[in-house]
Amino acid sequence: MYEEKVLRLRNELANCGAEGVVLTQPDNVYYATGFESVMDGWRLPEPISGVYIPCKENESITLLLPEASLISLLVAEREGCPVSFQSLKTFDLLNFCVMARAQDLHLNLEQAAADRLNHFASKVEGKCEPDILSALATMLKKRASQKKLILFDDMRLATRLGRSMGQLHGDAYDMVFKARAIKTKEEIDIFRQSGIKADRVMNHTVSMLGKGKSWAEIEKSVAKFMIDEDINPLPTSPMLFGGTYDMAFKPDLFRTLFNQSFEPGQIVILETQGQYRKVWIDINRTAHIGTATESYRRQHQMVKSCFESVVQMMKPGINTADICNAIQTTIAQDLDSPGKLLLIIHSIGAFPLENPVKFPSTGLGATKGFNIEKSMILSFDCLYFGSKLGPSHMENVFEITESGAKSLYQYPLDLIEV
Repeated sequence: MYEEKVLRLRNELANCGAEGVVLTQPDNVYYATGFESVMDGWRLPEPISGVYIPCKENESITLLLPEASLISLLVAEREGCPVSFQSLKTFDLLNFCVMARAQDLHLNLEQAAADRLNHFASKVEGKCEPDILSALATMLKKRASQKKLILFDDMRLATRLGRSMGQLHGDAYDMVFKARAIKTKEEIDIFRQSGIKADRVMNHTVSMLGKGKSWAEIEKSVAKFMIDEDINPLPTSPMLFGGTYDMAFKPDLFRTLFNQSFEPGQIVILETQGQYRKVWIDINRTAHIGTATESYRRQHQMVKSCFESVVQMMKPGINTADICNAIQTTIAQDLDSPGKLLLIIHSIGAFPLENPVKFPSTGLGATKGFNIEKSMILSFDCLYFGSKLGPSHMENVFEITESGAKSLYQYPLDLIEV
């Protein structure tokens, strides 16, 4: 898997005319090597690991990590998730590494573990540096010409190295997201598993809905269910856009007050989000408390028709914006407020938005879309915000095959009435 990813990154480096790339954002380090640290959860403003990938295949990929984290390579290997690299560069982290270097007369590692640690230690280049910036500077002086372009996913590191050693630098993210948009077979398998999980989460969420239930009660139950399914819920709430709609589009997207209970006639948007095995789950359905009116049912069916028409057109070689525009200007016109129908197709991965569109990729320029390719994983949002009858939302994640889009979620798109 990592060989395929690195090959894609190297192809993009060649297209950019870059000598190499330094990745230090945790999701990028994990993408390229499989390395992750329990300390990633600290969300520190400074990177605590990194990887240097040279453009040339005959040059080694170097993983940068705290010296005390060498043991984590052994742990990952024993858990069946070996980290991919060819050489190591170490640096200090607070006083953890100083402690790890201290002699322990009572330490008695089993021979196999000691042998593997010695193997990893033999991959370390030079001495342990005082910090990751020093480690990068030492490595790049040895490995690369400072007059040739190196891309970075952390421009703070890039600018410091530019000032201290004259390193020519650029932003890596456009190149990284272009590479990440095409999934490996192993990544697609994980997304397929995530689809089964997403359906189970939605089924549980719907089972919790009902008159008199509070939103806080439902959110807590959904979060627990996700955790029990090995899903990491969205940190602030497992229901990103969930709640009832009060006929106004607000910045917080119609979230129900936690101390209020659901009442008959309310529309509830259910968008459950979280990460399963490092990939994003993004499923959205619409529920109605009590029996819906026939006019609202017809509206929901119209939105569903728009959704299904877009999906039929999601094939390799077609531009995502062209697909959405084709529906927006035709069958969507039957809605009472056609301009209130939001259609967007976006790439998804470790982040909910990984569009292969140049920065700024969330501005108006991104509405030009991108060409769909085989082995992409795409999320499609079909969200109607009309105020006459209320909203109707639906969203699925799709695997792109040679023949078209295959939904990873099987939970019905029909209006949920509880």
